[in-house]
Amino acid sequence: MKRTSELLTIGLILLCLIGTVWAAKTEEIDSGDRIAKLVIGTINQINDANPWDYYFGVYSMILSHQGLVRFNKDGDLVTDLATSWETEDLQTWTFHLRDNATWHDGQPVTAHDFKFTIEYDLEKDPLSKSYIGMIKSVETPDNKTVIIELEKPDYNFLNTIAVVKTIPEHIFKSVDDPKKFNENEAAIGCGPYKFVGFDRDAGIITYKANENYWGGRPAIDTIELRMFKNPDALMLAFQKGEIDLPYYYSKGISYYYVPKLLDKKDIGIEVYPERGITNVLWFNTAKAPFDNKNLRQALSYSVNYDEMRNMFTAGYGTAPCAGWVPNSTLYCIDTKSLTQDINKSKSMLDSLGFKDVNGDGLREMSDKSEFQPKLLTRSDLPDSVRAAEMLKKYFADVGINIEIDLADKSTHGEIMDEKKTHEISMAGTTFWGMTMGEGYGSGYTDTRNYGWSMVSDPKYQSLVDDLGMTQDKDKRKDLAAEMQNYYAEEMPQFTVYSMNIIQPYNARYAGWEYNPLHGILSYGTLFNLHKA
Repeated sequence: MKRTSELLTIGLILLCLIGTVWAAKTEEIDSGDRIAKLVIGTINQINDANPWDYYFGVYSMILSHQGLVRFNKDGDLVTDLATSWETEDLQTWTFHLRDNATWHDGQPVTAHDFKFTIEYDLEKDPLSKSYIGMIKSVETPDNKTVIIELEKPDYNFLNTIAVVKTIPEHIFKSVDDPKKFNENEAAIGCGPYKFVGFDRDAGIITYKANENYWGGRPAIDTIELRMFKNPDALMLAFQKGEIDLPYYYSKGISYYYVPKLLDKKDIGIEVYPERGITNVLWFNTAKAPFDNKNLRQALSYSVNYDEMRNMFTAGYGTAPCAGWVPNSTLYCIDTKSLTQDINKSKSMLDSLGFKDVNGDGLREMSDKSEFQPKLLTRSDLPDSVRAAEMLKKYFADVGINIEIDLADKSTHGEIMDEKKTHEISMAGTTFWGMTMGEGYGSGYTDTRNYGWSMVSDPKYQSLVDDLGMTQDKDKRKDLAAEMQNYYAEEMPQFTVYSMNIIQPYNARYAGWEYNPLHGILSYGTLFNLHKA
């Protein structure tokens, strides 16, 4: 174990040196190539300018706030506020912070700020327990050292801690309810950009470059974020040159817009592999009858996956397999493909006692009551609404009349993350979501984490725990395969369709850099973008 720890430490020192070189390179952009203002358009709706608003929190993590570590363009973890870290047992993690990081108001960033952040999050935000609840204690022996003790070993802990936005203790220590704290001070961070203001009427948020940022001056002086009500309005503004970048967190644009952009000489388009999943059908396995894997399998055979992929991705999609994790995932294996087989679906439903007793063409349960599952999906995502209608059609073809339950993002999140009252739900996953917990989608699956499919099976949870304690690559590969085979057999959730990221951008600028967590609006873009 000591030898493993030494190798890990050497690797982290190299990452630290890379981070130092990166910081030095930010000084090299010629002043004539700098960008005065970058205008970003999005349909991600921000309600309040504080980090506890979901989408404002997303943009804060990209622009104004930082954590101990961050993801680079390859999806690897590199230094951020922490210059290095070490662990010998995967349970005690020690981080060493930068000497020159300051908050936007000039005060130094200290280890005490990070300790405060963890304790404050756990106290004020019940949902935080889903991903940092394994933290037993945080100690700060000095201003630049953070020692985190976990409840148990966790190989994947760096992935989890990468999305924790450090907040300033001197500002938030007197704030009882952060969700209602909407003063400008709420948005003070330590990142490369400072929050300037939020014009609610115009739907515009403005950021300015942080002249005192420890990593050097970013390449763009002003970033303006404009919110649009729908994708059509957003893409029309982009085609007219009113915005430089149409941006969706963890997603790309619809293929529908691509032909309209191809003849525009000032527009570039890149396609990136999807490292999350666009739409997944989730079963609440803690609720009967969805606790029966045979029912879940029967429903999987009703879906026409080829039609869904053609309709929603037009060739930009990937064929889903029952093993569920994206093809780009480390140690991804081939499991059985998801295929439509109407006769098999009907036969399985018959054998489970779901039969059309009254002759109306729809199945009843064994007690002769109507079988009408509710399908929860987000009302603010047009493709998800359309996909839900397609699923209703497929299920009707095997005699099941589902009821579509539309909910806005906030309500959908509350049901899935907290109340767990859903029966079946459709929602996508993100890159970070697939890596949280112990990876391989375990954070979405395991009831001890977010647990959208509420799996509490000891066999599955044992696999998750073994991944958390195992560093050996061969053993991790075997465990990853076991987990994917579990998904293929038990089907607590399965992919409906998934498409690659289609990202257009203003081609008058060069240096765009894609990051699997934040997409093209990445740390690399903020420092490398320049006039083409």
